Amino acid sequence: MKVYQVKIEIKDSEPLIWRRVLISASMSFQGLHRVIQRVLDFKDQHLYMFHLPDHTLKVTTDPEALEVYQEYLENKEQIEKTLGALNTPFAREQLEKLRTEVRRPSELAIAPYVQVDGTFEYVYDFTDNWEIVVSVEGVLEDYALEYPLLLAGEEGAPVENMGGFDHFKDFLAAYHNPEHPDHPQAKVWGDQVGFTDYDGEAIQERLKAWRE
Repeated sequence: MKVYQVKIEIKDSEPLIWRRVLISASMSFQGLHRVIQRVLDFKDQHLYMFHLPDHTLKVTTDPEALEVYQEYLENKEQIEKTLGALNTPFAREQLEKLRTEVRRPSELAIAPYVQVDGTFEYVYDFTDNWEIVVSVEGVLEDYALEYPLLLAGEEGAPVENMGGFDHFKDFLAAYHNPEHPDHPQAKVWGDQVGFTDYDGEAIQERLKAWRE
């Protein structure tokens, strides 16, 4: 089986939160989403979107984005004519956004859109706005396992509904420092919501249960 080696990292995290994984080249974007969810231990509770600007493409579960693109397709001639006649910076920006194809992740395979040394972005939870960069590092042609394989990684990942990076940084500062005044509360809350430091064995167990 052909697989890609990809690096998944949470953008702007410090220290960097990252995972290196082997994934099937025949996987859909929905499957890639599920891999990211498992290696970062998210719970798949929110909308998400892949941005592939090199292909003028967005892949998403966001019903509003899908609806807007469908309306554009159905009224393309009139919309192009109206916004084109305005010829303002705003109108040109809107046209560029509308021309970006929007697809559902379950209906699109990753293979035509990923290439070695290429990168694209995945955004999960439009409120907390976790921006995740996926980098394609290589290709293997004769992979034997039936599930994705974790190769390496570092740092514990955020949990659901944490409120974004600022809240995550505050939580880590308290969680890892016994001298911090909020340490007891952070430990209790972290245990309640299932926060853990990086645990490669636990991640691989989640990947072994793989079903796309």
